[in-house]
Amino acid sequence: MTSIKKAVLFGSLPVLLLGCFLMLTLVYTTAQLAAAKASRGVFDTPEEGMRAIAEESWVDVERVEILRAGPNSRQGRNPHVWFVAAKVWAEGRSDGKPMPSFGYAAAGSFFLHTKEGWVHMSEGAFPGFVGFGMKVFGMIPDD
Repeated sequence: MTSIKKAVLFGSLPVLLLGCFLMLTLVYTTAQLAAAKASRGVFDTPEEGMRAIAEESWVDVERVEILRAGPNSRQGRNPHVWFVAAKVWAEGRSDGKPMPSFGYAAAGSFFLHTKEGWVHMSEGAFPGFVGFGMKVFGMIPDD
């Protein structure tokens, strides 16, 4: 193989790898957003979403107190990726596990702002990475 062919081959490799990364990011982001919308739906606000999750996850919910709702990044990057923390007072959990002895359960979840509204995303779905994909591919609202 000539040195020119080697240079073209190795010069195009980073471009090919970047293209594959972007394609996989687009597919993953789109799939996770679709799954989130299908799973729990779209909410008007992250706080509304947290209250809906509390009603699903606990039995006879007495009160939900939102402790924090805001961008996951303290530096303000990715303002479309929020974390919501709450205290939930209820009779019990829907999975049958006992409530903590101090009377309330601590809850926390990620919500992403899409053009349709806010969607819940579990931490295992890598909401920060999905938020990155949303930014790269123009999937965040213009607000």
